[in-house]
Amino acid sequence: MQKSFLFAVVSLCFISSPLLSDDGWGSLKGNIVVEGAVPAISKEKIDKDQASCLSDKEAPNDDNLLVGAGGELKDAFIMMYRKGSDPIPAIHPSYEEAKKKPVVLDNQDCRFVPHAVFVQTGQTLELRNSDDVGHNCHIITFNNEENVNLAKKDSVNITFSDADKTPGNVVCDIHKWMDAIILVRDEPYAAITKADGTFEIKNIPAGTWKFQFWHKKTGFMKKLDVPNYKVGKIKADIEVTIKDGETLDLGKLTLPATSIKKK
Repeated sequence: MQKSFLFAVVSLCFISSPLLSDDGWGSLKGNIVVEGAVPAISKEKIDKDQASCLSDKEAPNDDNLLVGAGGELKDAFIMMYRKGSDPIPAIHPSYEEAKKKPVVLDNQDCRFVPHAVFVQTGQTLELRNSDDVGHNCHIITFNNEENVNLAKKDSVNITFSDADKTPGNVVCDIHKWMDAIILVRDEPYAAITKADGTFEIKNIPAGTWKFQFWHKKTGFMKKLDVPNYKVGKIKADIEVTIKDGETLDLGKLTLPATSIKKK
């Protein structure tokens, strides 16, 4: 009886633990660009605390859609997609060190900076207020909700225990125009595109994995064109093979402007 119980516990631990990466590690990168006429970007309506929130005396543009002169799309999320039955990925030691450092979401001139953040479960998220007015950070995702008040020049640390499949929202209930996007995951294999539309996820376990593409103005990027890959029509996922010591460059990924929501 004791042997059977011990075997069951050992088996359960083996199933629940990350797989060993005996095959090494590789990377994934690409560049997301919008093709076509991008919807007009509206100005924010700054109707409160204007002395602090209008630092340059002009209302800023809505930061939910940031597209460069060449169509470069900022703040798109690329994230590993796993079903419940899929293996748990091994975690590269570099991520263990990175997880010890907090992710910072600041309030600057009544804007969340950065606009998009990625944090792992158990990792510290530092909610910071650099302004001289009070804010709150109301985080609403599918599996998480936090509502933190921040006095001026204050900061509060929080952590999440539950992962989300898709990004969620951060808003300031005091200043209604303020919003940001947050992704909470167990594994570290996700990235957010930079201002030039590029992304890179390093030290992925060698093997075959699926990755999804998401942006706040499109949801899952089902219309994204990834050369040499078929993008899933529901979850906007592609299947890639990561090889040890190599970087898989997806090249230029194009998104039709018609797939972007105007509001």
